[in-house]
Amino acid sequence: MLRVILYDLDGTLMETAPEIADAVNDTLRRRGHALAPAALVRTWIGDGARALLGKALAHVGEPASAVDAAWPGFANDYAERCGTNSLVHDGVRAMLQRLRDQGLQQVLLTNKESAFAQRLLVRHQLLSDFDLIVAGDTLPVKKPHPGVVQHALAALQARPEEALLVGDSTTDVRTARAAGVAVQLVRHGYPQGSLTGDDAPDGFIAHFDQFNPLAATHLAIG
Repeated sequence: MLRVILYDLDGTLMETAPEIADAVNDTLRRRGHALAPAALVRTWIGDGARALLGKALAHVGEPASAVDAAWPGFANDYAERCGTNSLVHDGVRAMLQRLRDQGLQQVLLTNKESAFAQRLLVRHQLLSDFDLIVAGDTLPVKKPHPGVVQHALAALQARPEEALLVGDSTTDVRTARAAGVAVQLVRHGYPQGSLTGDDAPDGFIAHFDQFNPLAATHLAIG
């Protein structure tokens, strides 16, 4: 019986790419670089803010060693931007309430660092909707390592067969497969791959308004 829903954040529950691009370009501008196109920054999302900064600096020719020096400035830029140019996807708020009313426990499972995830949730008034948050710096590992799912399930005393991961990317599929949980994806996110073959989810969510994980009618297969 399903007891726990594990949600990805960026691209799945929220459109955050615009404000992430704003923060990246704040940092690049301060460091004397040309701005990165928002469409390009979108492809860097999914591994956490620090990893994204590394991709941005590599794009402008800075070495990997520059990340440590650039991080405090970028962290400040992104903290200021969190919640300023992002939106909650249609149907998310009602879905979270509906599934809570059905007795399901809900976990945020994100590679975004905890400070940024918390700030984003507070600014969009979603923090109280989750029983647990496992962020990119909560553990020594992050998605797609199965340890993040295992940590969440242990905290909620649930088994893998009682959980479903809802995400948008190949990272989410690989996380779910490694941890032995079911996975369904939205199509409006940051997929980072083809979502076919071994990276195909169990199904796709057509719209959060119709999402009922206790039934099968919410799925759009293929």
